[in-house]
Amino acid sequence: MGAAGVVGAAMFGGAVLTAPHASASCNMSPADDQYIKLLAQNKMVHNADFNDCSEAAEGRWFASQIRSNPNPFGEGQELINMITRTTPMSQAQAEWEVESAVYVYAPDVIPKMKDEAARQVPGQPAPV
Repeated sequence: MGAAGVVGAAMFGGAVLTAPHASASCNMSPADDQYIKLLAQNKMVHNADFNDCSEAAEGRWFASQIRSNPNPFGEGQELINMITRTTPMSQAQAEWEVESAVYVYAPDVIPKMKDEAARQVPGQPAPV
């Protein structure tokens, strides 16, 4: 099952910080490669300003923000909102990017996110 299927409705809320850029030289881990491949599955490839290392660093940052938040579902939503406000990505693309990051780098928070999503009242902010 892909990232969207596993995380699916379990996403989204919190930080408005800038994700770090990777250093000029980096070694991609198997998880980094998996993240880049998930982005490519949705035809999300970086432009000349970014490389796979910086994309992977961004994905790790998204996952770190979500994992460290007491409300990972809400944090995921906030990150998606930040992406759609600051990039030309669509809502669906932003969701895929954040969901992929969680699937690869923070799979341990998926059950909590699913639980929070199930308790969310439609049209209301994610529960804390």
